[in-house]
Amino acid sequence: MYRVWNFVTNYSLLLIIGAAIALVWANLDAHSYHHFVEYPLLFNDWVGVDAKYWVKSYGEDFHIEDAGGALKVLSAHYLVNDVLMAFFFAIAAKEVWEAVILKNGSLRGRKAATPLFATAGGMFGPIAVYLGLAAFLGSDVYDAVANGWAIPTATDIAFSYLVGRIVFGAGHPAVRFLLLLAIADDAAGLIILAVFYPSGELG
Repeated sequence: MYRVWNFVTNYSLLLIIGAAIALVWANLDAHSYHHFVEYPLLFNDWVGVDAKYWVKSYGEDFHIEDAGGALKVLSAHYLVNDVLMAFFFAIAAKEVWEAVILKNGSLRGRKAATPLFATAGGMFGPIAVYLGLAAFLGSDVYDAVANGWAIPTATDIAFSYLVGRIVFGAGHPAVRFLLLLAIADDAAGLIILAVFYPSGELG
């Protein structure tokens, strides 16, 4: 496990660089970006997105009218989001589990209260900034975007964890604190979506 985390720490810069490249690419040429990430690597019956959905959404871009009887379509998008990230979150969950369950865990007992209060601040603070900036830009902008107030409540667990390890170092209690904060923040965000946005899109 230590070797795994040494590797992650040493190569976490690749995640940041990759995200920056993807962000620039998607904004400069969205069509080619989606063409790359949704390229059909494999038509099969076991793993991937629903074939009918994929054909309907992306088939025209690849001149594919049907999946040839396949039930699933495997793409780079699916591999990263649904396979690789699952391994990352499993290891992240292990860190939180140790911090909460172990006798000397850094987040055991009363120590867990601080992350919960921090989570509340991490949610209401961004909401206030979001609505404040929207109001500052004028009533037209506010009316158009105010319904999306829940968007800034989310926290990227992967980036938070890796940046925390770079800043504080492996094994530092602040890393587990930050991880628990990010997970709690995302959990609260999901509750907000379920309560305030049961259907439809934000905005």
